[in-house]
Amino acid sequence: MLRQVAASVLFGLALTAGGTASADGMPGSIKDAPIAVPTWSAFYIGAGVGYGLLATENKYWEPNFSSTWKGEGGQGGFGTAVIGFDRQIRERYVLGAFVEYDWSSLELTYEDTDTPKQKFRMDGAFSVGGRAGFLLTPTSLLYLTGGYTWARGKSDQYFDIFDANTGRTFPGATSLDLNGPFVGIGMETLVAQRLSLRAEGRYTMFDEVTTNRFNTAPFVFTDTMTADVLTARLVLTYRFTRDEPHAQILK
Repeated sequence: MLRQVAASVLFGLALTAGGTASADGMPGSIKDAPIAVPTWSAFYIGAGVGYGLLATENKYWEPNFSSTWKGEGGQGGFGTAVIGFDRQIRERYVLGAFVEYDWSSLELTYEDTDTPKQKFRMDGAFSVGGRAGFLLTPTSLLYLTGGYTWARGKSDQYFDIFDANTGRTFPGATSLDLNGPFVGIGMETLVAQRLSLRAEGRYTMFDEVTTNRFNTAPFVFTDTMTADVLTARLVLTYRFTRDEPHAQILK
């Protein structure tokens, strides 16, 4: 379900960006407009905020039984910091690379009559990525992004398994290292000579990890989890350009 939502969000952002370009009356070439055009080639740093949705899928296996079920949906906000470099190519194209860190509060909770409230929280994520963009206007960049994310999660009994027949609890992992690729789409607009504002939707697909395992008869089982995260973020960036004039008139 989360993957369908992610596809809808990313497609919607693309349509919105395309509509913005049409509404601005963007001609066939940037050179058609005699306006000052700043360069997009620069190192930059940035900071922002965002909100995310977390969905998990659990797979349980034992010798004579197995099952798969979706976990409870989680959500939460996060702060983000980024450093990167962009290179403008010809008139309309921009390529870039970046590293990023998110301070996250995405959380899953579970509670029933037999167990106390259990929580799984994604505390932080480090990402390395690249992007390729197209200038809809001299100051507005539509871009696609992709890369890889490493995240850290902490569990408060969320992965414990309770055996009702024996009354025994098998403690699960208290921390997890998650990693996987991400894809996204965004729009960035220059709001001043060195400042720009970017809005981005991103979908991260974490690989499967083992959350609980026991291998001593008569209890033999393995419990694993995969997680997907859909985020939206708003980031203000500062670009390190030269103090001398960096704009040109395109005719």
